[in-house]
Amino acid sequence: MGKKSSPPPPDYTGAALAQAEASKENLNIQNFANRPTVNTPWGSESWTTNATTDPATGQVVTQWTQNTTLTPELQAALDSQIGLQQQRSDLAGGFMGRVQDAYTQPFDWQNMPSLTSAGMPGQLSAGVSDYAPGLSTGVGPTRVQRSLNMADNPAMPAFDPSYRDAIATDLVGRMLPVHQMQQSSLETQLANQGFQKGTEAYKRAFDDLSGRQASERFNALDIAGNEAQRLYGMQMGSRQQAFNEDVGAGNFANSAANQAFQMRLANNQFNNQALQQASAMDISRQQANNAAAMQQFNMAQQYADQQNRLRQQAIAEQQLQRSMPLNEMNALLTGQQVGMPQMPGFQAAGIADTPQLLNAANMQYQAALDAQNAKNAAFGNTIGGLFSLGSAALGNPFAFKS
Repeated sequence: MGKKSSPPPPDYTGAALAQAEASKENLNIQNFANRPTVNTPWGSESWTTNATTDPATGQVVTQWTQNTTLTPELQAALDSQIGLQQQRSDLAGGFMGRVQDAYTQPFDWQNMPSLTSAGMPGQLSAGVSDYAPGLSTGVGPTRVQRSLNMADNPAMPAFDPSYRDAIATDLVGRMLPVHQMQQSSLETQLANQGFQKGTEAYKRAFDDLSGRQASERFNALDIAGNEAQRLYGMQMGSRQQAFNEDVGAGNFANSAANQAFQMRLANNQFNNQALQQASAMDISRQQANNAAAMQQFNMAQQYADQQNRLRQQAIAEQQLQRSMPLNEMNALLTGQQVGMPQMPGFQAAGIADTPQLLNAANMQYQAALDAQNAKNAAFGNTIGGLFSLGSAALGNPFAFKS
């Protein structure tokens, strides 16, 4: 019958070593590609290699050395700069004694101008003579008339609508016969002209007459209102005249009282002006004294400010003398520094992908294993079919007979 078999396993160790060797080769190629020789107007940049032993692993490795070479002109300029810098450093070193001498001497405060103060200003006059008690602040009482005697004045008239109505009724009554006569005359005239009562022309003629008569009655009412208003105005005028006479009398009395008040007020103002003039003269004298005191104080302040400026100037000069050797030495030490030219950059090469030998071996083995499994499954199916046929033949003796 035979038995199931599997493909031999791949050499995983060999595949891993081969893949590691390929990675190492890719890295060496990348290192070589990323170390080109760069040539510029200022010089060149190149690389050299030599075999050496890695002290950590003991393996032989490649050692790279980067070399920067300047053009002869630039190299000469660099040598000159380095020489000048060395000379400045030597010169600055010679200043150390001056710096030490300057800073070992104590600061001389004794021979400087002393601080000066202007002091306080002289006594200033802050008050003047008190003239307030002599000021006149009152002018005496004044009798002012504040009410009117209107007991004998005509009474306030009241508008009486009945008077207007009486006049209007009288006027309308006088118009009534005339209006009736006009209507009768119009009827006769229309009849003589052949107009029948109830016709449109007849009606228009009477409407026109009614409108004129109504207008006359309205005018009568207007005349009655004007007449009543005129009577009311006459009565109000009489009362207003009496009131104005009372007001005039009161104003005359108040005018006389005000005149007397103004005379007393003018007398007080004259006295107060004399006192104010004396006070102003006193203030002017005090201001003159204060101005003289302030002028003297300002002169003293200017002198003190001048002395203090001289002191500050002396301090600044002495500080400059002490720090000048150190500043000169620092200036020499921090002069122009030597600068190297910058080489241009370039596009670096990337590392190539390493062949996946280990994965390929594993995939190859898996494919062979799958094929063997499929073959074993087919063989098993064939054997199973033969067993089924044999069992059927043994169970039925007449199975192969015709």
